[in-house]
Amino acid sequence: MKDELTFLKSVHRLRDLPRDGLPEICISGRSNVGKSSMINRLAIRRNLAKISKKPGKTRSLNYYATGGAYYIVDLPGYGYAKVSREQRKFFADLTGPYLNERSELRGIIQLLDSRHGPVSGDLAMLEWLQEWGGNVLYVLTKADKLSANGRVRALSAFAEEYGDKDVVLFSAVTGMGLDDLRRWIRRIIDT
Repeated sequence: MKDELTFLKSVHRLRDLPRDGLPEICISGRSNVGKSSMINRLAIRRNLAKISKKPGKTRSLNYYATGGAYYIVDLPGYGYAKVSREQRKFFADLTGPYLNERSELRGIIQLLDSRHGPVSGDLAMLEWLQEWGGNVLYVLTKADKLSANGRVRALSAFAEEYGDKDVVLFSAVTGMGLDDLRRWIRRIIDT
């Protein structure tokens, strides 16, 4: 899969979601876990998704088109303490209905930092994903920062805690896991 990704639009209200019926794969994760870096690596472009040193910058559902085949949807990151209560409610009012009601949603790519394992916001999302029961790929990011043994331990710890799931070690720096990520997306879109 080498569909070219292009930025389509930022959605701040559910009524502005695309209505063309194309399948969607969304990307979920904590602020600063590497969602934008992963999108840029998928797109083979450096600055398609804006990367910020300051977490919590994504404040909308950001849609990326793939040549008319499907959309990649970047959700606002969760777990960033410096976002106001009002903004957190806005994000929840936007992402909650999207995740629970969007019929075009075919799968979720859930990012977790491979160096730390799941933390508070991740735990709530992992619990929700288990109840949701749809197609989920768990992506353990920043794997280039781990030794080979560290990567094995990260995968083992995830499997021990969450069972036999679709999981990929990923590095936006080296491209580790990119082919597995693309294969998963293609499989989900083609079913």
